[in-house]
This record gives sequence, structure tokens and C-alpha cells, in this order.
Amino acid sequence: MKMFPTLLLFALSAAQASATPSSESCSLRMSEDGNFVTLQGVVDPQIWPRGTYDMTMEVQQGSNKSLSRQAGAFGEDSASTDGFLVLSSTTVYVADGGRLTVTLSIEDGNRNASCSLDYER
Repeated sequence: MKMFPTLLLFALSAAQASATPSSESCSLRMSEDGNFVTLQGVVDPQIWPRGTYDMTMEVQQGSNKSLSRQAGAFGEDSASTDGFLVLSSTTVYVADGGRLTVTLSIEDGNRNASCSLDYER
């Protein structure tokens, strides 16, 4: 699977997605492989050299709902790719008619930012 260096990538085939990026270089990357959706929460390390993050994902398929969360800290020693720092990465299955909602929040002292993505298959 190839990830592109764009801040926000949508590979849409019979699906809809919308995103609300923050002006503070918080971003969600997305790619599809069939019904599998890979998400990456990324920041620009020039703007966010350190801090904490929290990425929540909610998948709703029919009357079933699944919620997962990834959180942690990052710093100047964290490795960056393509000029961006990948904070969190996950792959989820979204069936036809399913919905995925993702929110990435980042914080460093008094600064914070968030971005979100809504995806419907």
C-alpha cells in the first residue's frame, strides 16, 4: 500500500468522505483497499515538535458500533516521513453502508488542535 505525501488523501470509489483539517497542521491521511480503510494521524514536526495526541475512531455498521482509541506522546526524537510525523496508524474494515468517524486531537501545553474525518461507504 502506497501512502502519498499529501496532508489529506481520499481514494473514493462508491464512498463519501469529508474532513475538517485544522490550520495548525493536524491532518488525517486515508487510503482504501477494498473495504479496508487505513488511517494515519499526522502533524508537521516544524509546528508540533512535541506534545500528546489522541485519535478516536468510531465505526458504525447497521446497529453495531465499535469505538477504538490510540493515544500517546511524541517528541523531537520521533521519526518523520515525507516531512510529516505519523502519530497513529490503523486499518479498519468498513462494510457497504458503514460509517467511519475519526478525530485526532493534539496538545502541547497551552496549544491544541484537532481535525476530523467522516467517511461513508
